[in-house]
Amino acid sequence: MSQIVHAGLDESGALTATTSWFVMAVVVAPRPKEIKNLIQRVALHSGTRLKRERKAHSELKWRNASQRVRRSLLSQLAFADVTIYSLAVRKQGRRIADIPENYAALVCELLQVCWRETPNVVLSLDRHFTSPTQIATVNTTIHRHWPAQGVLSISHVDSEHSPLVQLADFVAGSAYEWYKSGDPTIRLIESKVRAAVVDDWPQIKARWTHAE
Repeated sequence: MSQIVHAGLDESGALTATTSWFVMAVVVAPRPKEIKNLIQRVALHSGTRLKRERKAHSELKWRNASQRVRRSLLSQLAFADVTIYSLAVRKQGRRIADIPENYAALVCELLQVCWRETPNVVLSLDRHFTSPTQIATVNTTIHRHWPAQGVLSISHVDSEHSPLVQLADFVAGSAYEWYKSGDPTIRLIESKVRAAVVDDWPQIKARWTHAE
């Protein structure tokens, strides 16, 4: 049996907005405790330079972090024992229905690039849906496509309760800014990115709809 790894997945951008991009990222780690320590270190130093109140590590998110904190966290992530995968969806101004079936298709499109190599996964998804029925649809769809030889556990969590999801938030945010405006911050973790998939939504939807 291959090693069980832990993975946190989050996204950046809005499916229903008339924007050009939507990004998902997953951070895979064999020892998630080390990741928690990384975030705590960044939070500890987040307010020292300007003598501001330090942020609790659970409050660190890409959208509310300064550029200094973003760069600090990603720089430390570059030296952590993690592997990163990302998916950038070319929306071209389309609105994508924010429904469990579409969300699950995007998760599968991202995770297929790593699930044969690491089929035994404890997966934490940012809590995108709250309804038990919606969550069940997402889980069932992912399990249906997961490799038969693999073991998968899925939980839907608030990012502040999962360091791996917090890191995935920063990775997704940096990738989104790269595709949107050419912000080079994501280059800090280039060495950790195993695959960066880019595709159009109609092609992604067709692949996973036809695979049902």
